[in-house]
This record gives sequence, structure tokens and C-alpha cells, in this order.
Amino acid sequence: MLDNGILTKLLCVAFVAMIMLPAGYILFPYVSDQLTGTEFKAIEAVVSATIGFGIYSVFG
Repeated sequence: MLDNGILTKLLCVAFVAMIMLPAGYILFPYVSDQLTGTEFKAIEAVVSATIGFGIYSVFG
């Protein structure tokens, strides 16, 4: 069975993905002339990880 720590982490991942995936598709056309796809994905990954750790520190 899943313990509370793993369940909290999975919920944080789902919540961040629910926000970041649509936001990435919305924001990319506006910044694509300044950033390449790889640069944008790297920034998106850092922001996602930061938000995820923040949420986990609040709920975990």
C-alpha cells in the first residue's frame, strides 16, 4: 500500500503537471522568437520543480 509520503508526492506531481502543461503550450508561442525549444523546456522544468518542492513543503 502507498504511505502518506508517496501519496503526497504523487499528488504534487499531478497538480504541477495539471498547471504547467497547459501553461507551457500557452506561453511558448509568445517567447519562441527569443528562446529555443530546449531553453524553454529547461526553464519550464526548473519552474515545475520549484513549484513542486514548494507545494510538497507546504503539504508534506
